[in-house]
Amino acid sequence: MQNGQRFAFLPGQFISLSVGQEPASSSRLYSIASAPRADNRFDLCLRLRPDDAVSSEMFNLKRGEVVRFSGPFGFFTLREPPDSVSVFIAAGTGIAPIRAMLQQLYRRPYSGEAWLFFGVRSEPDILYRTEFEKLAQENPGFHFLPSLSRPEPTWAGLRGYVQTHIPRYLAGKTGLHAYACGQRKMIDDVTQALRRMGRSSEAISSEEFD
Repeated sequence: MQNGQRFAFLPGQFISLSVGQEPASSSRLYSIASAPRADNRFDLCLRLRPDDAVSSEMFNLKRGEVVRFSGPFGFFTLREPPDSVSVFIAAGTGIAPIRAMLQQLYRRPYSGEAWLFFGVRSEPDILYRTEFEKLAQENPGFHFLPSLSRPEPTWAGLRGYVQTHIPRYLAGKTGLHAYACGQRKMIDDVTQALRRMGRSSEAISSEEFD
């Protein structure tokens, strides 16, 4: 990617971002956390890992510093036209491509149902919470359901691993397609839950991350 070039991507895709001087540079894959914009900018959702050179350097970037990336890559993208029931399941920073898809979905009138199940450990870990709550207030068909695996006693929302809530809310839904992003076990559990509800493997798109 060179300065001035138009960066075209689909919501849900990812880039390979590099830091350091070549040939000793380090790279890491990051999902793009926003839908395409006219100004060519995009968001990334980063988790700081002290033992990871890329995330450590990204957290210490100064305005005007240059980073290198290639892409976009990946096929974990929003289906077109959207299904009548679009279900999004994310854990941790797996919310990044899901956020991009939701921004794209609600750029135009969408009369279907959309469900966001977001699993994190504790309440402060609910990334983009204000944005998703606002989206739910403005769109009656959008349902935001964060679930905490290690909640405080005062938490009044869903508890436990996010995938355990799928049957309760989605049983009987027709025209459903699910998008899951997280660790392999979560994706496998979601797939099994949908199969028990009579859905085939074609009813889910997924992206695994560590």
